[in-house]
Amino acid sequence: MEKLHVFLDKLEKNEFTTRDIDLLLKQMAEDAKQGTIRMSKDDRQWFQTYAFGLQQFEVMCSKDPSKMRAGDWRQIAEDFSKIRFFVDDMEERGLVNNVFWHVEGIVTFDIPDNFGYRNFVYCRIKSYLEKIYGLQK
Repeated sequence: MEKLHVFLDKLEKNEFTTRDIDLLLKQMAEDAKQGTIRMSKDDRQWFQTYAFGLQQFEVMCSKDPSKMRAGDWRQIAEDFSKIRFFVDDMEERGLVNNVFWHVEGIVTFDIPDNFGYRNFVYCRIKSYLEKIYGLQK
């Protein structure tokens, strides 16, 4: 549980990255083995979905944002339906636009408001952690 606070602090300080998702999933798997939390395949897939969202944000903010046009979710996430739901939800909220789903498993979209997008993804991650770990909001 102590290690969880490192991730929550990173979210609070806007320093959480895609790499942190991998570390977080390992920590959650360990916590599940110890019986601290219950973690299902569905939970892991949601965090993979959030990793995809963070990856797209990081590419957009990188020195070469032209890479943003190549959002291949298959390298990160197992469940297309969660990616689809996540992107559709962000599109409805105006956080992404110009969304186009390619047959090859690639989705392209633009992020008009980087900080709003990042805050949305961070909020989803934090809320899910609070739910799994039973933390007070």
